[in-house]
Amino acid sequence: MMPPVKTKHTNLVVGEPLGWDAARDGEFSGLPVHLDAARGVMHSFWQPTEQDIANILAGMPIRLSVFGEVHPPVAVAVTNDVAG
Repeated sequence: MMPPVKTKHTNLVVGEPLGWDAARDGEFSGLPVHLDAARGVMHSFWQPTEQDIANILAGMPIRLSVFGEVHPPVAVAVTNDVAG
């Protein structure tokens, strides 16, 4: 699984979702994000592992999992703009 990364612009760490059970769902250490309160957007950044890169180059899709029963609008991009 692609690990989230903390950047120099990280200004919030999101805690585990309501109802999270570590025994059932796995350990959760928080999700570092850059909260752009003016735009109402949270940006998280993920660093692909060497295996992730190989899988992407082989044509495998990237999966986005959202925990909970509501799927908010999301965007996935490759960028070096770590401020969002």
